[in-house]
Amino acid sequence: MQNRRIIPTGPALPILRMRWIGTYAVAVSLLCCSSILLAQTTAPPQAAKPAVARASGSVPDLSGNWLIAPGSPSWDSADPAGKNPQQLAMTPWAREKLAAAKPPFGDKGTFDNPNDPVQKYCDPPGLTRLYGYPWQFTIVQTPANVYILFEYFHQWRLVTMGQPHPKDVDSTWLGDSVGKYDGDALVIDTVGLNDKSWLDNVGHPHSDALHLVERLRRTNHNVLQLDLTIDDPKAYTKSWTAQRTFKLSSDPMGETMCSLSENEDFQKSIMDRTVPGTPAK
Repeated sequence: MQNRRIIPTGPALPILRMRWIGTYAVAVSLLCCSSILLAQTTAPPQAAKPAVARASGSVPDLSGNWLIAPGSPSWDSADPAGKNPQQLAMTPWAREKLAAAKPPFGDKGTFDNPNDPVQKYCDPPGLTRLYGYPWQFTIVQTPANVYILFEYFHQWRLVTMGQPHPKDVDSTWLGDSVGKYDGDALVIDTVGLNDKSWLDNVGHPHSDALHLVERLRRTNHNVLQLDLTIDDPKAYTKSWTAQRTFKLSSDPMGETMCSLSENEDFQKSIMDRTVPGTPAK
């Protein structure tokens, strides 16, 4: 069965979302007891499951569909609601970029011709913004690579395990990510990001010198914690850390796509009518 809905990501971005939900049946075969079994034995009681499971050996199990609780559009840990985005220690270049931003969220949120690159062009949100939308993501762990699959924009990223960054890294939307396990955490180091996206939904910019370190760990079975270190000497005079938590979801992953034509139609027919002084067409 196909279910088609239009869902806005904020004041001005519709999303075409399609879910396929199927029902699966699992057949289980029972083995016959041996004829020499003369008495029924009682199985020993099973040990309680640990609060944080491990995939194999010392590798922490981070599997599951994870969903962020809405309400934190900014990565500034001192200003998660984005009421004072200018308070971060920015370089003049970054401060000028922030002043020019017209985001749909935070204190500067506006319906009036926003210039959010996601909303205006359907550009990829970039690595850090992908964690800021109320859609799910899942983590797939293999010995050589870890894959993080995002429901939003149907994007996926590759984390190469136990390898260094290439000497010459091309600038891309998601950069080059290498990972390792440190105790119960997956640590991801990312460089090679282009400067075309925002750090968050309130318009904080970043340059191509952005260096990210993510530390993902399961604090209990139902909670995944992300500790993020942001370092960008071209845009910010000092690095800083932030934290997000995600809850385990029982919903299946769906497909969420961005349509530029539908964005433009939604802006003209719905959003423009809400801007004071804009004549109705």
